[in-house]
Amino acid sequence: MNATTEKTVRSASQWIKITRDNQQRKFTFARGYAGKYQAHEIHSLSFKWIPNWTEALDRANQTLATYA
Repeated sequence: MNATTEKTVRSASQWIKITRDNQQRKFTFARGYAGKYQAHEIHSLSFKWIPNWTEALDRANQTLATYA
């Protein structure tokens, strides 16, 4: 079984790559601009604050809507 899984959420001008680490029990969010491969903001939250993929995707979509 993989220790990490990844999903990417995109808008017209930005992207957020979400990585779930099952061993460290945390989600990591990396946010960058469209057309760029390097993230300009990265933060992690434990499963205590974001327990599942649904909440992680909701948080990513809210972040993209805020900075749109």
